[in-house]
Formats: sequence, structure tokens, C-alpha cells
Amino acid sequence: MKQEQPTAILTQSVTRALSILSCFTDEQPELRVIDFAKKLELTQSNVSRLLTTMVTLGYVEKDEFTGFYRLGTEIISLGGTALNHYEIRKQALPELHELERELGLGANLAILNGNQMFYLAHVDSHKAPRMYTLIGRRNPLHCTGIGKVLLANMDPNKATELIYTESFLSFTDKTITDPALLEEHLEQVRKKGYATEIEELALGRACIAAPVRGRSGKVLGGISLSGPLSEIRLPSREQELASILIEATDRISMKMGYITANFNLY
Repeated sequence: MKQEQPTAILTQSVTRALSILSCFTDEQPELRVIDFAKKLELTQSNVSRLLTTMVTLGYVEKDEFTGFYRLGTEIISLGGTALNHYEIRKQALPELHELERELGLGANLAILNGNQMFYLAHVDSHKAPRMYTLIGRRNPLHCTGIGKVLLANMDPNKATELIYTESFLSFTDKTITDPALLEEHLEQVRKKGYATEIEELALGRACIAAPVRGRSGKVLGGISLSGPLSEIRLPSREQELASILIEATDRISMKMGYITANFNLY
């Protein structure tokens, strides 16, 4: 009779396999055995055994010519299943496409994930389509339109703790990193009902964002319009874009069960 492996060994194998998947990034989409071994502080033989199993299961692929490994098609299948499970994404996608068609700007949907924003959907501007997808990417909260919307509508105690304990990185000379200034900025976001960001994350780009609410009124995520400064022209179009965006987020919120202040029942 075959002896069963101890639970601790199985758990360790699962942990290491997941750690291997976590090694892949946009900057390093392909890695060698030695790269995994260095990152995870494992022996190359251990890494090779795990990778062989993961290749067999389809979670990793190996380029036999170069010896590099990349994520496999099973990961794409799982990602699609996860994305399709999000009701907010289903309800937001038609609005994102309509916003892009009407305004020629990129339209995005993101939710809170830990201390970052996480993209669930993105519709590229047909004027300047990207060569990659934003879906699944994360961005900071303090220097993005959606991030500010999420911060401004977070539980006040949690938001204050985050603002004063997080080490905010400066991406440009316009990034707000001072906690007191950020709090003042977020108060304006609450008053206006939307957030703006001009060259705080990347030079030459700007965005405007508004919240999507659920049945209880809690903010579930945010929608943003983004693009180059020359296209979005945010300083002169802020009110126009804010009005269009808030109408779209109100429609999505209503589909998610939220009754807006302007919607009366008789």
C-alpha cells in the first residue's frame, strides 16, 4: 500500500507552486530555473520538479529552444472565469464601451484590492490602442483617479490609518505624498463626487473618476476616463466630463441595486 504524504509536505508543495506563479511579472514574463531558485531561495532541482508538474497541468509553458518558462493557458482560463464572476464588471462593460465611443478616451473599471486599486475592465481609446491590457494590473491609490475615489469613500478610520502609515511613492513632481495635503484633496473629492488626476502617476496623462455603489450605498469600485493631456483636456473639460461620467456611474450603480438621490419611486 502506497504511503500517503504528510499534509505539511503537500501544503509546502502547493505554497511553492503558487510562489513560482507569483514570480512572473510584466517586467519578467519569462524566467529560467535559476531565476526562480534565486527569487524563492530554493534548489534548482526542487524548482525543476515543480515546474515539470506545472507544465504538465498547463499552468506553465516551457520554451524548449531557450529554456525559459512563461505562464500557461490554464492561467488565462482561470482569469477569464474569475473576471466573468464579477457582477460589477458585467454591468459596467457596456457603459465603458459607450464612454469610449462617445468621447474617444480610455474607460476603466477598478476595485479596491488590499492597499491598491485593481483593474477589472478596460476599453482602450480607438485613437491610441495599447499593445497590452490593464486588466489584472494594480496601481497606487494616492495618485490615481479611481484610487482617490476609493480612498475618499473608505471607512474614515481605515482611510486615516492608511494615509498616515503608508509610504507613498512620488512618481512625478505633481504626486501628492504629504498625508495632510492628501486628506484635504480627498475632502474635495467627497464634496464634488468625483476625483481628478493630472500627471500624478505618469507625465503627459490625466484622468477623471467617479464611484460605483452597491445596494447599501457602499462604494464597490470606480470608473475613470483617461488619456493624454492633449486628448482629455481636463482643465477646460472637467465639468463636461464629470457630468457624463457621473451619469454613467449612476446607471451602473442602479443596476447594482443602488437607488440614487435623483431616482424617485412612486
